[in-house]
Amino acid sequence: MDAGHTYDAILLAGGLSTRFQAPHDRGLEKPFAPLGSELLYEHQLRLLRVLQPRRLFLSARHDQAFPDYLTDVEIIYDQRENAGPLEGLAQCFSSSTADFMLVISVDAVAVETSLLQKLLDEASGTRGSVIHNGKFWEPLIACYPREGMLQHWERALCEGELKLQRILAQAESANQIAPHLISDTEGEQLINVNTYEEWEQWLADRDPEQASLSMQRWETESKDYRKATDHVAVEEPLALRVNGRDVAVLMRTPGQDQALATGFLVTEGVLQHPKQIIEMRHCGSSSSMRAADNVMEVVLEGDLDLASLTRHVFTSSSCGICGKATIEAALHDMPSCPMQVPLPPEEWILSLPERLEGIQTTFKKTGGLHASVLFDPHDEDFALVKEDVGRHNALDKVIGQGLVDNVDFSKTFLLLSGRISFELVQKALIAGIPSIAGISAPSSLAVSLAREGGINLIGFLRERRFNCYT
Repeated sequence: MDAGHTYDAILLAGGLSTRFQAPHDRGLEKPFAPLGSELLYEHQLRLLRVLQPRRLFLSARHDQAFPDYLTDVEIIYDQRENAGPLEGLAQCFSSSTADFMLVISVDAVAVETSLLQKLLDEASGTRGSVIHNGKFWEPLIACYPREGMLQHWERALCEGELKLQRILAQAESANQIAPHLISDTEGEQLINVNTYEEWEQWLADRDPEQASLSMQRWETESKDYRKATDHVAVEEPLALRVNGRDVAVLMRTPGQDQALATGFLVTEGVLQHPKQIIEMRHCGSSSSMRAADNVMEVVLEGDLDLASLTRHVFTSSSCGICGKATIEAALHDMPSCPMQVPLPPEEWILSLPERLEGIQTTFKKTGGLHASVLFDPHDEDFALVKEDVGRHNALDKVIGQGLVDNVDFSKTFLLLSGRISFELVQKALIAGIPSIAGISAPSSLAVSLAREGGINLIGFLRERRFNCYT
């Protein structure tokens, strides 16, 4: 796009798909289909926010109930019935004063930010760029010149011409749009999900809350490892900026970040009511959706005392932009430690849950504590255990006591009573502990850091089986 040109973005969510019928809820509409911990329309809005449009429009029908917290979104309701996406396009185009309009429909479930950025880059002068698959236009994945196309939309509505293919052919002849011929890779983003069954199948292949990782599963029956794929919960940092100040980095599963940020600010006493929020949006101009999605800008009204939030700042996560940056920051200036230590015998590893049960004394009485235990594979009498209501605290206690007792961490094996998060792996890496096992699951970022740091990482150590992720 030429320098000086402006653009707004539109999410078309007002269509009514009669074929999209969920077996358990006959009234479910496609924009409100669940996508991990968020809804489809929320995901698509996040996609557009990354590109930093001047204004963000949501085209909807009057009977659709979108939440009030979408403070950075202008909801434009259809005025005509049964006019299809043309009505939404015409209403949003007429509400804008930008040079170009970036458009996607809520149906475009697989479109990535990089493809939309290409459409913006190709728009020039008074000519836009529209996806074309070699035979047909994809009219609802496009960057249009606003003024020229508004005339086409309004004329077509007046004449009752609702066929977008014919309208775009006329616009191309008038040199108002040019085709973006998609590559094979980009073609994978043009998925047409019409029925709920197709939606479920697509969900099975793409889940924003989980990642697939290769690992080896130890099976006692065969007394051998078997290569397998495991699904782990995604963990990413969310950098929270309030009135231009970095105040916290929250490790979370991506999705519903506005709700997370709002709840955090209320429970920390910064806000008394969400109405104090002037603006809340993901920021960033990168073509990487995940990178920009990991920074949340919040503008609040009035004078604020943010000092109480500083204890939540996760300093080792650096800018908090993405998992890769977080890992790089965690590995930066780390004390050297002898990683890549061979795993102890499998039977010894399998014995640890029973040993933990025998020494976790307070847990037996309360059932409400986490435990961290340091074992020594070469010393059966050594076991350093600490318990706490917080799993991070339990590990800090173990490491602190080990430092006081001059324990050689490089010879130890760490057992955690619960889930393995990024921060727990980071603490072990700093201490120089070469092997970690957990009774429960690791997160995606924990596995990545363990692999980068050379730590042996075992999860689901129970029922005489375990998964070896590194």
